[in-house]
Amino acid sequence: MKKTLGGKKKFIILLLLFLAQIVCFIDKTAMNFAIIPISKELNLTSDKAGLILSSFFLSYAIMQFIGGYLADKWGVKKVLTGAISIWSIATILTGMARSSSTLIASRFLLGVGEGAFPASASVAIVDNFQKETRARAKSVISAGASVGFAVGSIVVTLLLTSIGWNWMFFVFGVIGILLAVIFWFVLQSTEEKKDTQKVKKQNKVPIKSLLKLSLIWKLMIAAFFTNVVFWGLQSWLPSYWVKVKGMDMVSMGVYSSIPYILGFISFLLSGWVLDKFMVGREKYMFIIGAFFSAIFIYLMFNTQSIPLAFTYLTLSNVFLNAMNITVFVLPLKHIAEDSVGTATGIINTGAQIGSILTPTIMGFLINAFDQNYNVAFMFLVASSLAVLIVGITINTKKKIDDLNVATAEASK
Repeated sequence: MKKTLGGKKKFIILLLLFLAQIVCFIDKTAMNFAIIPISKELNLTSDKAGLILSSFFLSYAIMQFIGGYLADKWGVKKVLTGAISIWSIATILTGMARSSSTLIASRFLLGVGEGAFPASASVAIVDNFQKETRARAKSVISAGASVGFAVGSIVVTLLLTSIGWNWMFFVFGVIGILLAVIFWFVLQSTEEKKDTQKVKKQNKVPIKSLLKLSLIWKLMIAAFFTNVVFWGLQSWLPSYWVKVKGMDMVSMGVYSSIPYILGFISFLLSGWVLDKFMVGREKYMFIIGAFFSAIFIYLMFNTQSIPLAFTYLTLSNVFLNAMNITVFVLPLKHIAEDSVGTATGIINTGAQIGSILTPTIMGFLINAFDQNYNVAFMFLVASSLAVLIVGITINTKKKIDDLNVATAEASK
């Protein structure tokens, strides 16, 4: 078993991962707001805008497994700093884009960099935290997404209206490069861990063994539909608030930050609950989270009141976060430590397939039904209920035993 670092350094690493998650999600979601002035400037249709949004998720999905595998093999220093550097360069290139094709290319490169981050961050947690606290560590990093959305909603809209979308992407790219440099000097190098590499090879569960486990496949499906809901909302809500509800960019950005403030708290609370009370009973987080997420999304687009709509969105986000974190805590606790990156990458690949398809599907539905966003949102309600069905089929205690058997067989 790997030895964890001393208290001070491991929390410095956790803080850096938290900050990286914030920057990652600001960069990732900036296009959801920027696509409005970009579409106007470049005369993009809803279908073309959806393709630009989806191009990021294609490479992001491809890199989930690759990034996790490389983090297991090379260590987190090289993979994390490389990932942050690539996505920062891609962000700068986005600001230089002048056509839909160059936007698609830069967003694809952004996905390459950011796709390697989730699984390698999970490896960093396993390297530095005991099993009993990994859900809470993971929840801190996941909470960075809520902070990124909350801060990003305000900062992005302010920058869009003050300096324009081109310079906005330049600013975010430079911040990311500075963060990559800090990571390089703080993280332990793989060369300092040469004595652990032999043990790493002995303990690593073969990919084929992981793919034989029904729990892995169920988590992939749950992650798929969770991301359908999450990125369906992220990709098209900004346009919905502006075009359907008539909000201006700045007020829309301020309102959009509200769900993520409570979302930050819900991530931390979910991690604490999973560590303390839900070992072997994680399926109930899926079931409860999916049910209430579907209910509140439905209520959101069926109310005429903008404050009430954002209230429902905020509540749906709380339960969506509970669904999301449960998917990725299970591998941290029950997969062989030197295969966590690979297992997380496999599961997240399923999640990102949902991310790839959703913006384009919703764009198609909106166009096909004469700019009727309600039809597209009903697609998200159905997807949330699909997670509920998957949750019902999971027998967590039995499947955890299966995981332990696979680990034991692989280490013989």
